[in-house]
Amino acid sequence: MTTKTEIAERVKGMLVDDLFLADTAEEIGDDAELGTELGMDSVGFVELATIVGEVFEISVSDTDIGQGHFATVRSLTDFIHARLAEKATPTAVSA
Repeated sequence: MTTKTEIAERVKGMLVDDLFLADTAEEIGDDAELGTELGMDSVGFVELATIVGEVFEISVSDTDIGQGHFATVRSLTDFIHARLAEKATPTAVSA
């Protein structure tokens, strides 16, 4: 399973490479607020949600954005980590 550190690094890479919010990933702190500190607008949040869903192969809905999961790098990392854990947990199948 992917660690939170690996997820955070990938998220920062997306913010730099795909959304152009900073010059380097090292400039982005784990507690950086995506909206106020990094200047992401509503379109950027939707783009990021789409990219996160594709890269990590998880389901991301519009309500996930509004629930604070996309507030900071850390909150987004925790959200992705939790979704990956849910995906990795086998569900019981009733007979």
